[in-house]
Amino acid sequence: MKSMTFAGALLLAASGASAQDAGETSIALGVSGFGGSVEAAYRIDPSFAVRGAYWGGVSLSYEEDDGETDIEGDVRLGGLALLTDYYPTQGGWRISGGVFFSTGEFEASGTENVSGTEQRVTTSAEFNNDVSPMIATGYEFEMLPQWNLNIEAGVIFTGGINVDFTADAPDAQDDVDNDQDLQDIKDDFEDLGIFPHVGLTVAYKF
Repeated sequence: MKSMTFAGALLLAASGASAQDAGETSIALGVSGFGGSVEAAYRIDPSFAVRGAYWGGVSLSYEEDDGETDIEGDVRLGGLALLTDYYPTQGGWRISGGVFFSTGEFEASGTENVSGTEQRVTTSAEFNNDVSPMIATGYEFEMLPQWNLNIEAGVIFTGGINVDFTADAPDAQDDVDNDQDLQDIKDDFEDLGIFPHVGLTVAYKF
């Protein structure tokens, strides 16, 4: 009896999976770890689709002044992705691979203790790879005949994050370049070779 119940649950789950036909197109809106999400997909056949996505919109400005250190800066996340989606069971489950073009940037300026001397330093950071490979997996749940709820998680292979420290006073740049604490920060970010990706969208199929 339990086996029959379990099999029925599997069939019910399968019936809720999205089934798309060749030539079908979808437009999706939602949210991602980078901010808002706009996606368009085209189904080549029951097993493959191609998808383009823009993820972005997270933009933060911050300022900190504790009397000893004052820092102000801006963070902006975003990028474009081009993906091929493979549906192993020709149902809702998909495995995706492609490339990510980052448009994000980080920049901050503030007072740093550099080799025992207070210096004004500008910090900038970006992915090492302008074009980063990425992989993901997700599932498409059919809510109505033309509407899907899609979830996705994956990683972007950034090649590390390149961090640069630039002294506002040109004659202090050598001190900045030779400061061990700043170099340790650079090395730590260089080792961050992957960046997580998550997404949730609602898609309309036509």
